[in-house]
Amino acid sequence: MATVLLIQTEWFEHLGLLYLAAYVRSRGHRPELRVLRQPRPLQAAVAQIKPQVVAFSATTGMHRRVLELARGLRPVFPGLILLGGPHPTYFPEVIGDPGLDLICRGEGEKPLAELLEALDRGQDFSQVPGLWVKREGRVRENPPADLIADLDSLPFPDRGLLEAADPFFGRSAMRRLVTMRGCPYRCAYCYNGTLQDLLHGHGRYLRQRSVDNVLAELRTLPGPKTINLVDDTFGVRRDWALEFLERYTREFGWPLIVNARIELLDEELIRALQAANCHCVQIGLESGDAKIREQVLGRKLSEEKILAAGEALHRHGLKFLTYNMIGLPEETLEQALSTLALNGRLRADYPRVSIFQPYPRTALGDRARALGLVAPDYAADQVSESYFRRSVLRRPDIRRFENLHKLFWPAVRWPRLRPAILALTRLPRNPLFDLLFLASIGLQYRAATNRPLGETLDLGWKNLRAYFS
Repeated sequence: MATVLLIQTEWFEHLGLLYLAAYVRSRGHRPELRVLRQPRPLQAAVAQIKPQVVAFSATTGMHRRVLELARGLRPVFPGLILLGGPHPTYFPEVIGDPGLDLICRGEGEKPLAELLEALDRGQDFSQVPGLWVKREGRVRENPPADLIADLDSLPFPDRGLLEAADPFFGRSAMRRLVTMRGCPYRCAYCYNGTLQDLLHGHGRYLRQRSVDNVLAELRTLPGPKTINLVDDTFGVRRDWALEFLERYTREFGWPLIVNARIELLDEELIRALQAANCHCVQIGLESGDAKIREQVLGRKLSEEKILAAGEALHRHGLKFLTYNMIGLPEETLEQALSTLALNGRLRADYPRVSIFQPYPRTALGDRARALGLVAPDYAADQVSESYFRRSVLRRPDIRRFENLHKLFWPAVRWPRLRPAILALTRLPRNPLFDLLFLASIGLQYRAATNRPLGETLDLGWKNLRAYFS
C-alpha cells in the first residue's frame, strides 16, 4: 500500500485534492493531507508519515511558494515530489525546477493512482499518461491521461481527511460542491480555451454528474450548511439545472450559492433558484464598457441584457455578486469608471473587483505583451500571487487603477462620493486604501457566503499574511 502526502497551501475546501485522496484510497492506497505553508511543518509531516510521494497542487502565482516548499523538502526526502494543478498543466517547463521529480498535466486521479500502483509493485512509472517524469536531468513527456467520462464513478471528495488536518474545516458553515467538469466558453482572459486544446482527443471535455449522484453526496454532509456550487457555469445544461433545483428544494432547501452566466439567466431559471433558497448568484460582469467586454475580453454581452438580468434577480429577491476587473489592456480610466457605474445601475449587492492579471499563454496575456504593457520576457514567475494587490502592467497611470480598485466598493455604494474618490486615485499608494479594501471585501465575503462573523474573521486572519506578502 503506497502512501501519498497531499499538501494544501490555501485555506479553502480544495476539492481537487479531496477527489484525489478519495480516488487513490478507493484503489487501495493511503492518502494523507496537511494544510501548511512553511517548510518546517512540512518536513515534520514527512518524517512522521513517511510517504512514497509528496504531491502539491498550484495555480500560477501560488506556484512560487509551492516550489520553495518542494526545494526545502528535497534534501531531506528520498521519495518523489510531484506538482499538479493548473500551473504545471499550462507551464510544463516547471518540471525543470530542482525541487520536482514529476508533474501532472490535466486531470490527476488516474495518473496519481497509476503512479502509486507502480511504486507498490516496484514497476516503472515513466510512461504513465498525464505525468512528465524527470530522471537524471532527462524528462519523459507523456500525453495527458484520458478524461474520466463518467463522473458518477468517482468516489465523493474525502472531506474527512481535510477536517482531520485542521478543525477549521469541520466547523465551516459552508461546503463546496462540484457537479460538472469543463466549461464551453473561451474567454480571452481565461485558460479554458488552452485547456480544451490540450485535452482535445482525450475524451469529452464538458461532463456533468447525474442529479442522483449530486444529491447522494449532499446526504453525506452535516446540515444545514450553505452549499457553494463551484461549477464554472451553473445552468449550461438547462434541463439538468432545473431538475436539480426542483429536487434540491424538496429534499434540502439549504442556502445555495451558484456561479451563473448572465446570458443563461431568464425568468424560469431565476424562479427555480429562488424556490431553492438561493442565497447568492455570482455573475461575471468583468467590465461596464461594451468595447472592452466585446473586443478585449471576448464577452459579447449587451448592457441591456445585463440590466435585464439584474432587474429579474432583484424582482425575485435574489442577491447577487458581480465579478469585475479593472486595469485591463487598453482600458482608460473613464472605461474603468463605467464598470463602477454599471454596478451602481445594477444595484449589485456585492460588487467584487480584481486587478487584471496578464496570465501568459492566454489571449489577453499575449495581447498585453504585444502592446508592450509587460516586458518581452514576461513569464509565469512574474505573475502575482494575489489579484487584489498590485498590477504588473507598465503604464504611467497604473497607480490610479490600483487606487480605484481599493476604493471600488464605496464608490459603487455611495455615488455622491465618486468625484472625491476619483480625486483620491491621484494619491500615492496608501496602506489606508489597502485596509479599506480588505474591510470591504471581508464584509462582502461574509454576506455573500453566509458565513458567521467569527468564522469569517478566522479565515481572514489566516489569509491576511498572504495578502501582504
